[in-house]
This record gives sequence, structure tokens and C-alpha cells, in this order.
Amino acid sequence: MATRLLNPHGGESQSAENDSRSGTELGQAGRVPRATARRHLGVRLLLTLVVLLPLLGTTILIVSSATSAWRFRQNAQVVARDATELQVVANARAQMNSLEVPLSAVSYAAQIGISEPVLDTLLHPAVPFSKQLAQSTATIADFPTFSSTPTMRADVAELKAMIPEVAAKAVSFNDVHVFLNKMASDVNNIWYRDYNRLQADTASWQPPGSFEVHASALRQTYQAFLAGGQEIEGAIFVLEGTGPADSKQVLIQAAGEYQTATGELAGQLSPEAHEAWQHLQTSPSDQRFAATIQQGLTVALTGAKPPFIDNATFAGTSMTPGLTYLADLNKLVTAASQDLHDTALAQASAASGRLVGEILVLALLALVCLGGVVVGGRVLTRPLKKLAGAALQVHSGDFDLERLPDSGPREVVTTTEAFNDMASTLKAVEAKAVALAAEDLSDPELLTPLPGRTGHALQASVDTLAIRIRERELQRQLLHEQATHDSLTGLKNRAAVFEYLTHDVSRRREAGETVAVLFIDLDGLKPLNDTYGHEVGDTAILATAMALMHATDECDVVGRLGGDEFLVVLCHKHSCAGDSVVEKIRESVALCRIPVQDMLVPLEASVGVALAQCDSDTDPMLLVRQADDAMYEAKKTARAIRDRFSSATG
Repeated sequence: MATRLLNPHGGESQSAENDSRSGTELGQAGRVPRATARRHLGVRLLLTLVVLLPLLGTTILIVSSATSAWRFRQNAQVVARDATELQVVANARAQMNSLEVPLSAVSYAAQIGISEPVLDTLLHPAVPFSKQLAQSTATIADFPTFSSTPTMRADVAELKAMIPEVAAKAVSFNDVHVFLNKMASDVNNIWYRDYNRLQADTASWQPPGSFEVHASALRQTYQAFLAGGQEIEGAIFVLEGTGPADSKQVLIQAAGEYQTATGELAGQLSPEAHEAWQHLQTSPSDQRFAATIQQGLTVALTGAKPPFIDNATFAGTSMTPGLTYLADLNKLVTAASQDLHDTALAQASAASGRLVGEILVLALLALVCLGGVVVGGRVLTRPLKKLAGAALQVHSGDFDLERLPDSGPREVVTTTEAFNDMASTLKAVEAKAVALAAEDLSDPELLTPLPGRTGHALQASVDTLAIRIRERELQRQLLHEQATHDSLTGLKNRAAVFEYLTHDVSRRREAGETVAVLFIDLDGLKPLNDTYGHEVGDTAILATAMALMHATDECDVVGRLGGDEFLVVLCHKHSCAGDSVVEKIRESVALCRIPVQDMLVPLEASVGVALAQCDSDTDPMLLVRQADDAMYEAKKTARAIRDRFSSATG
């Protein structure tokens, strides 16, 4: 550390004399004044850069943030428009229901020989069906959705041409039904196209909060709306014993799709959508019609005689509450769309506020930094220059430095002391950094304490980082396990077993091997869940998983697709013995008994198998679908056998 000799009067006589002599001697050489001036200007310039460069960086960050806020605002407005368009399409799809009812009723009545006046007398509609058709057709023409694509314009033209033919009994009910389904599908395609655009715009926007959750729930509400419409039509057909031959299957499938769609709405709906959902759950009219749907589902599942067979009045009395029920489902969709629209606009407004605030902050920061440069340039001189020189030495990799003198303003002295501490530990830090970069936690350099106060702090950080590296590896292993396995059964989950099948087919394609895929469905899980609760259902699923593991070898891969569905991919040595494995699986599952209250309930499973010699045309997902189809065929065969046995013993 440098020392000074003070004279009795407090002056620095020795130092002053030395400086005077040095200045005189060097001044005679003609170099000192110019060199000193140059060094002085260099320090001021360096100080200016030290202050202005962070300011420039901060300016870039703020401008970047402001630009980001502007893009955020623009993206939010785009998403808001997307939500509005989805709402318009959903309303257009709902408008079709007002058309489907009278058109279907008139065409079906014509098919069974009932005229429109007689039909109006039987069903007592509030507005005659012919007038309903005219009003609905005129209303559809006002919706932009129905003129947005060539396909929709062609549908509307065909609709207008079909209505007179229906009145003239020149078109069958089946043709009308097919056309209405096709037109509804075209509207649905537009909605899903717009929804995909909303998803893409949302991904570009990256909104905060639960916006993406609510956007995902919007898709579920629309699927519930579509399934609800199919439930209404199917229930009336089934209860009356009329309509297409597949009405029961359509109703059962629609009920399952409705349950799947609404089962994922809990906790995911936005406020207005949640209110619309609560209304749907509590409205007496909606609940009564839900009971009508359930009655139709019971008839479809049990094969009971339709209670309203040949009762045309039933359709009339069910029409109004059915349309009310469907209208409330549509309100759920439009409420979810409106919430997304309002949320996006609110975020756009907030982004505008942030943009203005960041511009003001930038202006204020520029003024403060400018004042700092002026004041600092007057105060900081030689100590800062020495500190800068030493920092350049460290930057160049020279760590062998003498301690800098503690001179200059208080802030510079504090910085110098901290720099001295940091410089003494840099070499050790470099060695530790190399060890950490290699993730060699056994390197003894990591265990060597760093000197000084800063060294202690850095050593603590190094120790913490080493612990985090170990924790990260353990967490990675845990997350991989959770991401690829089913939480209930421990089997591979849907994504993992499909990924395995894809790679396995690719491998066997190169080897020219045969692949066998088994699709297993646990029979009767829904009645177990409905009667005894989901805990019993989970026990049945777990028992089935254990039975599958027992019936297969270690080289076979067993996965749970979800619910009561499982998939087994047989290894090469078992691929040609698929039928025997199927029997082993059925027998293994049949041996399972689930304790329910005071009895043991046996389990049954339906199994389908798909077998293929792998080549370039082998599609893994096609194998899964083929196995699924085979499983359904097995289920139908088993059901037919049971029905014949029941009728024979009865």
C-alpha cells in the first residue's frame, strides 16, 4: 500500500517535492504535459463509455421491451378477432338447428304419408313448419359464415333448392338427413379451422395467466355442443322407435363424447362460460330434457321397447325443450369465446399502458445518466484509471496483480477493495469453473475453499451449484418416468407405447419381421364406476393391468391408452402366436375378482389382434385401428353369444 509523509502543517511536502522534481525533469524532455493530458482525457472518455454503454444497452432493452409490448398488443387484438369469429361461427352452427328440426320433420312426415297440415296438427309447433323453413333460410343468408367459402355457398344453394322438393315429397328423409349432416360438418370444419388459427395466434402471442387453459376449454365446449345436438336427435329417434337404423349407436356414441367433453371442463372455464355451465346444470328445463336423453340412452343400451313408438306427439312436445337445451349449450360456447375476446382486449390495453410507461422510463433514464456522466467526469480521475488498467489486465488473463491503493472517492475505494478481493480469487474460480463445466463433481478443486470474503461467497455458490446439478439429474430421471408411464398402473402411457410401436415397426421393417398388436378393452367398467364409484373402477383397471403383465412375457410391451383401454405389442418370438396370447389374456383377466362390498365381482376383457408382415407400407397407427376394430368385433360376438344364451335359458 502506498504511504505519504506529512509535514507538521499537514501538507504533503515530500510528495510534492518529488512530484515537482519529476515534473521538472520530465517536462524538460517535452513529453509529460502532453502524456498527462492524454491520460486525463482517456479516463474521462472511458468514464463516459462506462456510463453511456450501459445506457445504450438499457435503451436497447427498453426499446426491445417496448417493441415486444407493441407486438403483444397487436397479437392480443388478433386473438380477440379470432375469438369473435369463433363466436360468429358457433352462432351460425346453432342457427342450423332451427333449420334441421322443421326440415327433418317435414321430410320424415312425407316419407310416412303425413301431410304438413296434419303434421302441424299433431306436433303443435308455435310457428307452422313451412314458415319456420322460410324464416330459417332467410336468417342463414344473413350469416357471413354461410357465404365465407365456396363449399358453404354451394350448401346454401342446395338447401334452397331442396326445400321446395321436400314440400313436393320429391326428396327422401334419408337424403335430407345426409345433406344436413354434410352441411353441419362443413360449418364445423370452418369452426375448427378458425380455432386452429386461434391456437396458432395464441402460441405467437404467449399470453399470461390461464388464457391458454380457457382457449383449450373452448374446444371442449364446442365438442359438447355438437355432441349435445346428436344426443337430442338420437334420443327422440330412439324413444319414438323411428329414424335411421343406427340411431341407437349414434346416441350412445354422442353420450360418450358429451361426457368426455364436459368431464374436462371443471376448473378450466372462464367466468362467463362457468356461469353458462352452471345455468345448464341447474335449469329445470335443461335438467328435464337431460333426463329425456338419459331415458333414450337407457333404451338404446338395454334394447327395451321404445316407450313412445308411433307417438308423433312426443316429438312435438320434446322439440321446444330440446332446442332450449341446445341453445344453452351454444351459450356456453359463445360465452367462452366472449371471455377470450374480452381477456385479449384487456391484455392489449395493459400492453399499451406498459408501452407508454417504458418510453417515459427511457427518457428519465437518459436524463439521469447524462447528469451522472457530467458529475462523474469531474470527480473521478487517476484512481478510476488505475482500476480500469488493472481490470484490462485481468480481462487479458493476467491474474498476477499488485493490490491497488485505496485512494480516491469513497465509492472508488470500496470498489478497489472489492476488486482486490475478486482478483485474488479469479484463478481459483477459473479452475472451479472448468470443473463445473465438465460436471466433474469429484474434482478436488471444487472442494478447495476460495480465499477472501468474495471467495467464501463464490465457494458457497459453487457448492450450491454442485448440489443443483445432482438434484437436476435426479429430477430429470423422475420426470422421464412420470412422462412415459401411467400413474395408476405403472404401465407405459399412451404416448410412450405409441412411440415404442412406431420405433418397433421401423426396426422390424428393416428386419422383415412380423408385428402383432393386441387391443384390450375392459368390459363393464362404466357400470362399475356408476354403481360403486371410481375407486372400484380404478381397482378393476389396476387388476386388469396386473393380469396383462401376468399373461405376457418380459419381452412384450404393455401400455395403457387411457380409461379401460390397453395395448400390447408382442415381441418377435410371440408375434406369430397372437391368438394364444389373446386366450391367455382373457383367461388371466377372467381369473381376477374385484372385492365390492360383500362380494367378488369377476372381470372380463375383449381383445382384438392385428398382425402384419412389416414392409414399407406398414402403418403403426393403422395396426392399432385394426386391432381396435377386431376388439369391437370380439365384443359384439361375445355380446351376441350372451344374448342367445340368455334367450335360450330364459
